[in-house]
Amino acid sequence: MVSLFALVPGQKIGPTAVAVVGGGLTFIAAALLSLVRLRQVRWSTARDVLFLVGLAVMFVFQLLEGIAVIAHPDNPGAVNTIAVLVVVCFLIGIARSWELIGGPSFGIRHEVTELVRGRESEPADGPGQASPPP
Repeated sequence: MVSLFALVPGQKIGPTAVAVVGGGLTFIAAALLSLVRLRQVRWSTARDVLFLVGLAVMFVFQLLEGIAVIAHPDNPGAVNTIAVLVVVCFLIGIARSWELIGGPSFGIRHEVTELVRGRESEPADGPGQASPPP
């Protein structure tokens, strides 16, 4: 939302950032209360709780920077920080949506391990090469 409102000429990014934080923190509180109410707070949901806490920390940074922009509109540092936070949110959103649609998980460690395992299981002649007849 912050990046969309930043595209509107004359729109102030500070108040927008603060308003988005209000909605975001409300969502986080509701999600955490839902986990408690459904008694789903256990080790299997620890990753979700950690994600929500990390998101809350990011929103607090955004709130502080939004207030700084409102107090000092000529402060480019606060605007840059908000812009970086928006980019981080987009990247997290892309990763989370990839998980939700069931996209394959790629990791450099996993891929290198599989590549090494694949080479170990190939015959000595190499892939696709036939041994000469005896």
